[in-house]
Amino acid sequence: MTQAALLEHVTKTIVERFRPRRIMVFGSHARGEAGPDSDLDLFIEMDTPRRPPDRAIEISEVFGLRPWPMDIVVYTPEEVRRLQHINGTLLSVIEKEGKVLYEQR
Repeated sequence: MTQAALLEHVTKTIVERFRPRRIMVFGSHARGEAGPDSDLDLFIEMDTPRRPPDRAIEISEVFGLRPWPMDIVVYTPEEVRRLQHINGTLLSVIEKEGKVLYEQR
């Protein structure tokens, strides 16, 4: 599967199942430096009552066994508002270097 096809598949699946506000890719895939062993780093902004450790697990389980490694970071809109302007946070790095794959209109 090409990088573009992988990103499209993952984005479509997450949008259909979770209705996020935003999905971004960051890391090597966002920089265009991804190799065959690169993990897929995703940021997802969505409303969820789940505890932070459970959020990424819930999304990851949708994909089951997969041939690509994936790291998922999930923040609620309130967490994004609180953290997005604080330099040095993971969210500030994602906001600066990440690429938007999906944004709710």
